[in-house]
Formats: sequence, structure tokens, C-alpha cells
Amino acid sequence: MKKLIGMVSGFAVCMSMSLLLACGDDSSTSPATNGGDTSALTDSTATTPDGQSTEPANTDPATDPNASQPTDPATDPNAGQPTDPATDPNAGQPTDPATDSNAAQQTDPAAQNSDTDTSSVTFVSDSKFPFEVLDDEIAKDREYVKASAITAYESIKDVYDALEEGDRVVFIVRHAQRESGTGVESQLTAKGVQQAQQAGTALAGDEPFSYGHTDFVRTRNTAINIAFGRGEDTTAFKSIITPNLVASVYTKDKALFEQYKQDSTELSNEGQVYSKWAFDGSLTEAFYDLEARAVQLITQVIVPDMSTENRVNIFISHDMFLMPLMIYVSDRNVASLQYHVSKSGVNYITGFAVVVKANGERRYHLVKGV
Repeated sequence: MKKLIGMVSGFAVCMSMSLLLACGDDSSTSPATNGGDTSALTDSTATTPDGQSTEPANTDPATDPNASQPTDPATDPNAGQPTDPATDPNAGQPTDPATDSNAAQQTDPAAQNSDTDTSSVTFVSDSKFPFEVLDDEIAKDREYVKASAITAYESIKDVYDALEEGDRVVFIVRHAQRESGTGVESQLTAKGVQQAQQAGTALAGDEPFSYGHTDFVRTRNTAINIAFGRGEDTTAFKSIITPNLVASVYTKDKALFEQYKQDSTELSNEGQVYSKWAFDGSLTEAFYDLEARAVQLITQVIVPDMSTENRVNIFISHDMFLMPLMIYVSDRNVASLQYHVSKSGVNYITGFAVVVKANGERRYHLVKGV
């Protein structure tokens, strides 16, 4: 109970920052399906509810006409609302190890009392992020993008295993499967917990990692479950909140952005608007210049927020934030990122990696964790 109270108070601090960001950054590319009982490790400040969630990890929008239709908080008053324990007797109830063979794989939050739980979260950057054109950095990064020569996805493990002496890396990936709501407090499904833990298992070892995420419940819980999958002591889990890993950083005219969605029969959701802008170079009146904003995000947010102590960082974000950056670092060479055409978008635990070499140069990779 002390931890649940901690969750509510911890995320309440974040809510005021997130009001402008909460519903428009994860709309998207992964639609809904039945969830189930979540016997998952939860962070010390949250429990995963017994979701009646409707969102599979890999529903194919090409074959499912409903796949690209996300729950819209603007039109659905229930969107983004967590399961209510007052009306759902199963909400927030942990899986019973006596009846669920998978429960033994999880940590019992009730066993993590306040004397042993030393987890913490720290804000590291201001949510205000004025646009700048960094001409020198843009010129350098063009060479880094060219040298990276991305044409396909790689596994996170392969990129990790290929790190050379002196390399530092940050993997920025989408959270694991969530409930159907897109609000700040939307939780992971049981499958999402499993996805995150599997991604962590692939990176298991003694090397210390650093973690970051947005101020959303599902991104923090994804990070915690990756750490748990690696075999880390999550009662001592520490992470940073970097609030600029959200899609609103690309938009300079929100009203026009919304108008693009309303006026077009082709662009049925915001993911398609973002991809048409980033991949095709159209709809530019609503957005900042992609190259300039991407370089600014990499050099002023992502790289500075990397740990100075650990060489490996995992940041958890959202598909609408990741898609434009993935289009940029891949130099538009990966057709599936053309979401307004392919309808495939950015799946769970998928994103990109920034490898900072010993000489300060950067190399980029598109990565998948599951």
C-alpha cells in the first residue's frame, strides 16, 4: 500500500507537465485486443491493473481495417482511464502463484517494503525546448547518417554485442504493449510486461545499465520490467524522466496539425500525419524542419541525458516521437516507416540506437527488442 501511494504522489507531479502531451503521442500504430491478468513486475509506484485491454503487439493494419484506429481521448470519455478498483474487483490484484505458473517469475510488490525499496526517479531536463537551427551540428550529422547507412532493423542484442571499446550507446524504444487508453496513466498489459522482460532477458548480464523514460506510467513500467528481465534488483531501480521524448516537440502549429487530420480523408490519425510530414516532406507548415529538429533533439536532449557512469542507456518513449527520428536517421531508406502508406508504423520495444564513438562521432541503428 505504501508503494501504491508513492505511485499516485509521484506521478501527480508529472501530470501537470503532461497535460499538453498526454493523449497525442501514442495514438497510433498499434491497435487493441484482449489483455488479461497481469502477473507482472510493476514499478514501486504502480501496479498493472487486470486489464480488459484490447491491444495486441503485432496486429497487422494491412489486414485489420480497425488497426489504425486508436482510442481517441478527445471523443471517448473513457480513453486513458485506468481500471477502477471500485467497479472492477480484480483491478490491481496480483496473480496468485498458486494458480499461475508464470507468477513465480515476478517480484511480489508486497514484499518490497519501504525499508528495502530504494527506487527513485529524477527529472533531468526542462520540458521547454525552443527550436534552434544548429548549422555546424547539422553538417556533421549528415555525415553520421550517411556513414550509418541504415537499410533494415537490427536486434538490440546484436547492436549491444557489437559495441567497441570506448563506445557509449542509448537505445530509445517504444514502450511495451499498453492498454487501449493513451493517457498518462495507461498501464502495460500482461503481454506488455512479458515483452519488456523478454527484451531485458536478451541483454542479461552484470553490466550496469541506466534508464530513462517519459512521465507516463507505461514507459516507466517498461523500463522497470526490462531491468527485471536482465536480472537487476528492481527494488533499487533508478531512472530519469526526460520530458522532451514526446511528439509535441515537432509541432509548431497545433491547430494546423489538427486541421490536417480533419480535412484529409487519407490521413485518418496523427501517425499518418507525422509520417507524411517526415517521410514525404509535406504538411510542413505545421511542423519544424525535420533535420534541424532531429539534430537538436539528438545533441541537446538525448546525448546529454546519457549516463556519464554507465556506457549503456535505455530510454523508453512513444511511437509518435520515435517515427520522425527513425525516418531521419535512416535517411528515409526504410519503407515501413512510411506509415501513411504502409500502415505498419513503430511496434512495441522498437526504435533506434545512438552509438557515440570514443572520438565523439555518432552511428545510428534501427533496433527491435522483441
